[in-house]
Amino acid sequence: MGLALALCIVLGSTPVSYASEDYSQESAYIYSREGRAVSIPDAYEYKKSLSLMDIEVNGEGLSSAADMFVSGSDKIYIVDSIKGAVVRLDENLTVERIYTEFILQDGTVTTLKKPEGIFVADDGTMYIADTENKRILITDEEGNVQQEILKPENLVGIKLTSFLPTKIVVDSTGRMSVVARNNNNGLLQFTKDGEFTGYMGAPSVQISALDKLLRKISTDEQRAQMQYYVPTEYNNIKIDEKNFIWGTISSVSAEEIDQVIMYGDMSGKVTPIKKLNTMGTDVLKRKGLFAPVGELYFGDTPSKMTDVALGENGIYTLLDSYYGKLFTYNSDGVLLHVSLRKGTKKGQLMTPVAVDYVGSRLYVLDSGLGQILMYSPTTYGSLLIEAEGYAANGDYDLANETWRKVAERNSNFDYAYVGLGNSEYSTGNYEQAMEYYMNADEVEKYSDTKEALRKEQADSIFPIMFMAIILLVVILTLASLARRIRCYVKGETYIQHGREDE
Repeated sequence: MGLALALCIVLGSTPVSYASEDYSQESAYIYSREGRAVSIPDAYEYKKSLSLMDIEVNGEGLSSAADMFVSGSDKIYIVDSIKGAVVRLDENLTVERIYTEFILQDGTVTTLKKPEGIFVADDGTMYIADTENKRILITDEEGNVQQEILKPENLVGIKLTSFLPTKIVVDSTGRMSVVARNNNNGLLQFTKDGEFTGYMGAPSVQISALDKLLRKISTDEQRAQMQYYVPTEYNNIKIDEKNFIWGTISSVSAEEIDQVIMYGDMSGKVTPIKKLNTMGTDVLKRKGLFAPVGELYFGDTPSKMTDVALGENGIYTLLDSYYGKLFTYNSDGVLLHVSLRKGTKKGQLMTPVAVDYVGSRLYVLDSGLGQILMYSPTTYGSLLIEAEGYAANGDYDLANETWRKVAERNSNFDYAYVGLGNSEYSTGNYEQAMEYYMNADEVEKYSDTKEALRKEQADSIFPIMFMAIILLVVILTLASLARRIRCYVKGETYIQHGREDE
C-alpha cells in the first residue's frame, strides 16, 4: 500500500515495495519528485528533556500527559489527565506552578476530571477542556474560575448525548472553537459569553463512484446494509495570529490517503490537516510535490496526525503519532524536512501527543516516555527558517544568499533551487530564475518566468521600435520636403503619388 504500489498500478509495472527502506529511515529526509525518500542533513537536534514523573502531585509523579500549549509569553502548559493537573513551565522546562484546585465564584473548590486540552490567552486566562466533568472551565492565572460552560441546550449531533470537550482554541475576539468527542459536525463554536452559536468546518465525506452507483441501483434493504458514511472528527486544533484555525484529522483511511497520493490530489477534500478561515473554508495551500499527508510509503497504516505546531514565517510541523515523526512544511505546503522517528535512542519518541514551537525550538510531549523533549534547529535547519523568513519579508538578496547555502549543504533539495529562482524572479532576473527552475524541474514556474521574460523583452523593444518608426517618418518627410524645395528652386515639376505640383 502507499505510493510505491499506487505508482506501480498507474504505470502498469510490477509492484516493488520501498516501505521497509523509507519509513524506517534513520536520518532526516525529504521526498524526491519521484517519491523516493532522500536523506538530508538533520534540521533539528535533541537538546534536553524533562521527566513528568519528576513533577509530583500528591506525592506521585505525572503519568498521563494529554495536551501541551505554549502561550504568547512562551510559557509551556501541560495537562495531565489522570492527576487532573495543569503544570506551567518556562521555556527551559523549569516548573513554575502546578494547578490542581480551582476556586469557583462562590468560594468553593473544584477539581478537574480527566482533562484533555488547554488554551491560554495572552493575559494568562486559561481555557481548560475538563472532559469528564463535561465542561469548559475558564480561569484566571491564579486559578480563580471566571466561567463554566456546560452542554448547551441546543447542542445536536450524532451520538452527542453528552458534552465531552477535548480541545479548545480562542480567537482575538474571545470566540471559542471546541473539539468534542463523538461529534462529527465540525468544531463547536461559542461566543466569549459562552453562548453556543453552531458548528464550523465539518470534515467532508468521500464516497467512491462505485458506492454511489451501487446505492442508486440497490433496494432499500440492501442500502440499509451498506456502510454508513459519516464525516470524520477533528482530534486537535490550533489557532494562529490571524485567527485561522488549524485542525488535524487522524481517522483518514489508508485507502483515502493512497488515492490522494496516486492522483496527486491537491483539493484538500481528503486531508489530515486543514486551515480554516472564519467561514469554515479550508484555505491551506498545497503547492508541494505531494499534498501534506505525512508518509508516502506505509503498510496498512498511514501517518496519524494528532497535532500541528505553528512556527515562524508560515512554517508548520505535523506530528505523526503512529511513526513518531515530525513533518515540517512551508506556507505553500512544500515539505522542508521529516525529522525523528519512534525508537529507544535518546531523543527518539514513543507515543507523542503534542508538539509546539517556542521561537524556532520544537517541544514534543510524549505520554509513552512520560517526557517533554526539547529540540533546537541545527545550522541547516536555521538556514531553512532564515531563507523562508527573508523571502516572506521581501529581503530577496539575503534570501538568495541563504538558499545558496542550503543548496551547498543539500544538493538533493530541489526546493532550494526553487527558492533561488523565486529570489531571482522577484528582482527581475528572469533568465537566471529560469535556469534555477530548470535545475529543480519546476515546469510551471519556468513557464511563468519565460512568459514574464517575453513580456519584458516586448516592453523593452516596443519603445525602440516606436521611436524608429517616428524617426523614419521624420526622415521621409524631410526628404520629401527637401525634394520639393530643390524642384522649386530649379523650376522643375514635383511629382508625388501620381500628382504634379507646379
